[in-house]
Amino acid sequence: MMSTKVWLAGAAKAGVLCALALVLREDAQAADSSVPVEWNVGPMRSGAYLEAFDATLPTWAGRVGANSVTNLFPSMAASALPARSNAWFDANAKVMLLETAGEIVTNALAHPGDVAVNFAADPVFVDLRMKFDPLAEAPDAAMMASVKMGLFVSADAKLVVVHGSGVYTNATALDTNKWHQVTVKLYDGNKFDVLTNDVLVVGNLTVKSVGSANVLSSANFYGTGYIDELYVGRGDPAYAVTGPTGPIPTLPGAGANPPTSEEQTLINAWLSGYVGITNTTTLNMTQDQLSMAYLLNDLNGDDTEATAPTYSFGISKIDLSSPTSLIVTLALKVDDVDKDGAINGKIQLQGKVNINDGWTTLTEAVTPVAADFTDGEATYTFSIPAGGYKFFKPLIVP
Repeated sequence: MMSTKVWLAGAAKAGVLCALALVLREDAQAADSSVPVEWNVGPMRSGAYLEAFDATLPTWAGRVGANSVTNLFPSMAASALPARSNAWFDANAKVMLLETAGEIVTNALAHPGDVAVNFAADPVFVDLRMKFDPLAEAPDAAMMASVKMGLFVSADAKLVVVHGSGVYTNATALDTNKWHQVTVKLYDGNKFDVLTNDVLVVGNLTVKSVGSANVLSSANFYGTGYIDELYVGRGDPAYAVTGPTGPIPTLPGAGANPPTSEEQTLINAWLSGYVGITNTTTLNMTQDQLSMAYLLNDLNGDDTEATAPTYSFGISKIDLSSPTSLIVTLALKVDDVDKDGAINGKIQLQGKVNINDGWTTLTEAVTPVAADFTDGEATYTFSIPAGGYKFFKPLIVP
């Protein structure tokens, strides 16, 4: 039986017999592969570690076993591989054939200078293409004892995720005859999500409390099979935006609500394409004002100086069509002019039951995409939780 194994473990040489996983090691060591600290650069792929397996075998992959890079054969044609609108990798001609001969292949990861890849604040994504092979038997408890998280495909082709509170098994069987894009997002120091083909399978899981906290220091592979296009970086690899296409102005200093690195990338890409703005423009505004200008999709000024727009925003009409459904017409003016066209922000509702209550963010009451206005108005239907909410306030959010 062919199997492909990658894992996240907590001890220096610990692993699990998994069809797919990723290894978190507790030791900081010299890196085989350098993961850039920032990703909001142009082109965006300069802000991630990328291994295409399209040239010679990476040094780390040649230490044990008989691993090799090989041409795509007909059933693995490029047209059969998962595709994204964002071209992180160049044209794909080869993949990696794993034949580890019972050994563990380790790709040690670190930021430049061997600083640990830390996900306490900004997230870290590990992403690759895999062709799954089910395991006849699940890994035993002893093998899983030293890992922070693990992935494998069971004998009935169900994706199994090992996490800090136990084991999650997805109800839907995977098609193991096809390639899948597999993404693990590590964030908030001890959380992770798992996605296949850019669709969330399970989220908000907790890593096991093994090894050093917050740190990703290696990706380990075991067994035989095929993988391709290994990505490790802080930016969501599924983003459609291509990042800044040219130099951008000097950004304002830190604000009260600094954007995440992902949000900053979108702001930088917007600045690089904004008509009249160049790398010599002075952004005479705070970082918070720049973030709101991006959300409003509007700036004032020229190639010498740019300032933030003023705006007014609120509810002009509201219809509580049911206790859990709300139709809201929103009104937006930017620099005293009715907004026409799309903004870069979504609309999020807050609510309260009684007038003197504090505002509660209604998590599900958010537009699925950026809002679009005509003559200063936009109407949306929001789902709201039960509980007698009577007062509502809209926010423009990333």
